[in-house]
Amino acid sequence: MIHRDLKPSNIIVTGANYTPDDGLTFSSLVIIDLGIARVWRDGADADTVKFGTRPYAPPEQYGFGQTSVRSDVYALGALLFFCLTGVDPKPGLDMREQCEARGIPTPLADVICMSMALDPAKRFASAEALGRATCAAYDLSRPVRPPAPAPVRTPASETVLTPQGLQNPTGLPRPAASAACGLLSRVPESLGRIWNTLVCFSLLVFFAGSHFAVFHPTGANQSYPTWLLIIEYFFFVDGLMVLMHFALLDKRRLRRRFALLDSYRGKKLAKLWLKALGVLLLCMIVIVAVANATGVVDTSAT
Repeated sequence: MIHRDLKPSNIIVTGANYTPDDGLTFSSLVIIDLGIARVWRDGADADTVKFGTRPYAPPEQYGFGQTSVRSDVYALGALLFFCLTGVDPKPGLDMREQCEARGIPTPLADVICMSMALDPAKRFASAEALGRATCAAYDLSRPVRPPAPAPVRTPASETVLTPQGLQNPTGLPRPAASAACGLLSRVPESLGRIWNTLVCFSLLVFFAGSHFAVFHPTGANQSYPTWLLIIEYFFFVDGLMVLMHFALLDKRRLRRRFALLDSYRGKKLAKLWLKALGVLLLCMIVIVAVANATGVVDTSAT
């Protein structure tokens, strides 16, 4: 179901309460006015046009294509801008400049700009993905509270920067993971694409080396059957190289296109990567053990 008219006046909040410790909390949130909501139609090029409220409606809602879940993502990005500034975004103006003019921290500005991209393919794939990105950006943007008792400041610690670029008044450095995420969000996507191109080229070089090692073996490999070399290099070595190069990729564009990938971040992604590596190692150990037991590989002669 696509709402197509998400805006502040169509969201009812009850039981709102603000405290310095918890921020703004509420007991319930209800979305109203489903008058122009529609269901996605596979294969359609367009749908009804000139509906919705302009600051919150994406281009495709005005006849440039069929609205989809990403159309509501656009409106949610505009809603996030409203919640942070108290004003509607201005259609036709650069969203990055609007965020900077209103003092929105860079991590949250990145989320807004990605959500409100003119090309639907460049937006978050789902509202869930947008929600996770917003929570992560908010954690990077809010001030770090000092623990009790406060540590003694040193000249070196006083130069640590917060996500907003201001000096940390507590003199405490931010966690390394948060600092790395904040730094990555500031890297232009054009540089990320160049980096990904270099990573893919490096992977192709390793693939070429594996191909050569299988069909033009040297040294001890000459005594091994071709099928064993294929398993060893094409499955294990190439699989290991794919895992290593995937870890090096700038995954921002991939996360926008694939909601499943966006659900794996931080420790969750690291655990999945280690499991895949463990499966490769286990399979290779089993293959070598079977080859030794059947006499295909004779390690006693080496």
